Amino acid sequence: MTSQHFTGIHQQVLPGDVVLTTVSGRRPGPVLALLGGVHGDEDEGVLAVLRTIREVATAPLSGTLLAVAPANPGAWAASSRLNPLDGGNLARSFPGVPGQGPTDTVAAALTEHVISVAHALIDLHSAGLRYRMPLMSGFCQGGPESSRSQQLAEAFGAPVIWAHPRTAPGRSLSAAAEHGVPAIYAECSGGGSIRSRELDAYVSGVRSVMAALAMLPSEYAHAGGFQTRVSGSGDLDQGAQAPGHGLFVSSVRAGAVVTRDTEIGRLYGYDGDLLRIITAPGDGMVMFLRRQARTQQGDVLYVMAAVDTDNQVVTSRPEEAAQ
Repeated sequence: MTSQHFTGIHQQVLPGDVVLTTVSGRRPGPVLALLGGVHGDEDEGVLAVLRTIREVATAPLSGTLLAVAPANPGAWAASSRLNPLDGGNLARSFPGVPGQGPTDTVAAALTEHVISVAHALIDLHSAGLRYRMPLMSGFCQGGPESSRSQQLAEAFGAPVIWAHPRTAPGRSLSAAAEHGVPAIYAECSGGGSIRSRELDAYVSGVRSVMAALAMLPSEYAHAGGFQTRVSGSGDLDQGAQAPGHGLFVSSVRAGAVVTRDTEIGRLYGYDGDLLRIITAPGDGMVMFLRRQARTQQGDVLYVMAAVDTDNQVVTSRPEEAAQ
């Protein structure tokens, strides 16, 4: 790539001290909204967005990239999932209310200036500090933009695609749905470190979606392949909860496909006694798996998703997703 394609980068500060970076192509085209760091303890998405800005700035870009990373400056500064100024969870606060509080102000700014003016949204997350997840992309079914969202999730190229039956309230994807914007999100293993394979997958996934939107030439897209598709609510708040205080020891990996009664892990008391063997209630893939050993009663231990019977999906060609 050479700088001959460069058009320009513009930055502005939105309410809530959110920095929006706009990369404009030489030719007109779609507007893609790209978020990283909605949770402040998820560094992978932030670095992936920053890398994408640099690459797109010298690429033959058509259209506009609206990039925000970190999307939650207060939480990012504290390396916290929640905003320490008000304890708010930005990923549960969209579309936000201007002036309602720090987290609502950020959500409202992102909705107004980024999501609502876009033709598509990618929200890059990770499992954070307390959980593990497989590398995946997800989208919501049921809305008028669900088929477009599915095409973009497939174009992203992650090995797992998680289809949710509905859009949960408060998410960036729900704000996108309210404005008729197709949207996807991505997750990876988390843990406070960044793995090169996952970072590269995020950057190449965004480029591939941009190729699917005809913002970049087709050579930026994944070559195509097969992906495992799973389905379920995807709500960490509704996962299997710890029956008591103790130390959780996992027995499987995130992304493992298990059958009913497979051992997921064991919960030990602080005196060393085995309190409970945690088993799968049915068949499926382990999507969230608790990483942090110290566990309080009611903490989520794992979340499962159903593996579709016909669980291999051929990734979309760029020209198909752009239609």
